[in-house]
Amino acid sequence: MQFQQIYWLLGALTVPANAYFILSHPILETTRLDPIVSPGEISSHVHAIVGGNNFDKTMTYQSTQEGICTTASITVDKSNYWTPQLYYYNLADESYEMIPVSYVNTYYLPRYSSGEDTVQAFPDGLRMISGDPFRREYVDGDPDSTAITYVCLDYDNDHSGDADWAERNSFFDHNCPNGMRAQIFFRSCWDGVNLDSDDHKSHMAWPGGGVDGGDCPSTHPVRLVSLFYEFIYNVQDFPFNGAGNVTWVFATGDTTGYSMHGDFVNGWPSLANGTNVLQEALDQCNEDNGVGGELNNCPPFVPYIDSASASACKPLNLLVDEDVGDGHSISKLPGDNPLWIGDGTKPTYANYTDDGIGFTDFKSVIPDGYTEVGCIAESTTGRALTGSHFTASNMTRGVCVSFCEANGYPLAGIEYADECYCDFEMRNGASNTTLLASEKCNLACPANSNENCGGSSTLTLFNNPSLYSTFTYPTGWTSYGCMTEATNARALAKYSFTSSSMTPQLCMSTCQAEGYIYSGTEYSTQCYCGNTFSAGSVPADESSCSMACGGDKLQTCGGSDRLTTFKFDNNAASNSSSITASATASVTANESTSSSYVTTAPSSSLG
Repeated sequence: MQFQQIYWLLGALTVPANAYFILSHPILETTRLDPIVSPGEISSHVHAIVGGNNFDKTMTYQSTQEGICTTASITVDKSNYWTPQLYYYNLADESYEMIPVSYVNTYYLPRYSSGEDTVQAFPDGLRMISGDPFRREYVDGDPDSTAITYVCLDYDNDHSGDADWAERNSFFDHNCPNGMRAQIFFRSCWDGVNLDSDDHKSHMAWPGGGVDGGDCPSTHPVRLVSLFYEFIYNVQDFPFNGAGNVTWVFATGDTTGYSMHGDFVNGWPSLANGTNVLQEALDQCNEDNGVGGELNNCPPFVPYIDSASASACKPLNLLVDEDVGDGHSISKLPGDNPLWIGDGTKPTYANYTDDGIGFTDFKSVIPDGYTEVGCIAESTTGRALTGSHFTASNMTRGVCVSFCEANGYPLAGIEYADECYCDFEMRNGASNTTLLASEKCNLACPANSNENCGGSSTLTLFNNPSLYSTFTYPTGWTSYGCMTEATNARALAKYSFTSSSMTPQLCMSTCQAEGYIYSGTEYSTQCYCGNTFSAGSVPADESSCSMACGGDKLQTCGGSDRLTTFKFDNNAASNSSSITASATASVTANESTSSSYVTTAPSSSLG
């Protein structure tokens, strides 16, 4: 998913000519938690949450810093930002479905008081709320009302001067071709003492000009950077039910849009590499160095810009164990939230309780014995895993690993979100020991957005060591390694044959019977024998001998111009050797299968 940055909006916000920063986010999680209003409990309604991945039902400043990633494009911003989730209301069956958030923008806007030229970064531990989940009307001149607005996005048509499309403080009476943007401003004047308050607002105040800035009141003299959210909802993907009918519903049950509100927990580090990154950015970056929302033009931010990490970030903690209607309809909104139409008191269900609702990580169940290896690169010459595979719209990590387990494979890899691959070993030069950064596997699983299923040409790999077996070679034979073909002839040119039932054991036994001490399998079905290697045949990387044997897919039989070779030692004939191979069962060569024997190397292509 690509996250846009809406720069033209700043003109409408009457921002002074100085630095402003836009952090774009994917959604971290959608759940009924609110550590500000309902610490330690299930909250009253579902929220869409972005920011640091240590978001939890109870939070402290220290806990924000213990997160391992963030959805913010600046990796040190472990703050959390959240608003109520928006739902689609289906008139036909009175059901609800979550309207996905396309992306979120969080703006940092320096707005100075008169006579000042600096604003302060948020103090450690600051938390605050803007808006009111119980508001039922717009109050003209009240900055708490003015702080909540909506924009109907239509990039293909000009609606200038059309009041029906103008930015407003409640829902529109028509659909929005490119989504609806829910916007919220936060108070920016701090009392300088309290990091929170009983109503989570009164330790903060609006400047004299409300959302447009101005001087801070004497009761709240500390001017902090102004915070502004954009949550862009994909309303265009759902039919509009017509003017006068309910179409959009917040998780509170509100059908007007007036109850929109936002929560913020500061998670910027007070020090990163010895500096306060946010304060440095506010102090150093302005129109003179062309910041204007472009993070890479602000030197204090540059070392921490990582959009790939942001897109791969997933929650660390438990979510409320309930169906929030992600991708399907539900009969009721989670919590005590009946449909709330008009300006009356919020309705409730009789005898409603959250008793019996627990918490879960929502991660798919991985079969016993499998552990996650990490993120690996796909081969550049073929598939890394060439055994069984399938593609599914309901893919999760658990779905893929369970499929591979059922087919006896120890290796399971998920790629491109919905593709599953299995095998007994890594093929075509791919490696399961050279791991990529986790953000390279950043595509959410189609059926579980709380976990990732590989990426573009990258696999999330799982392994089950218990499914590997031990093969016994014929007496006196040991592995000689992967060898290249010779320069102008076969590497082993004395005797050869092909068999659809080829195995290393079949090749070794045949070469021994013909009186040769070296055997080599190639291209899955070919066997070559000799007492010496022809000129130009040299050791090759073991990963290039990765083709499954024609007679036993659990073993490898060379590759393209590569031989899996073995050597017979008559002095060691009294000892048998064994090798642990990528397998799930013991091997029995089926030598009765018809074979084509070739007593001389082909004179044409070595393949």
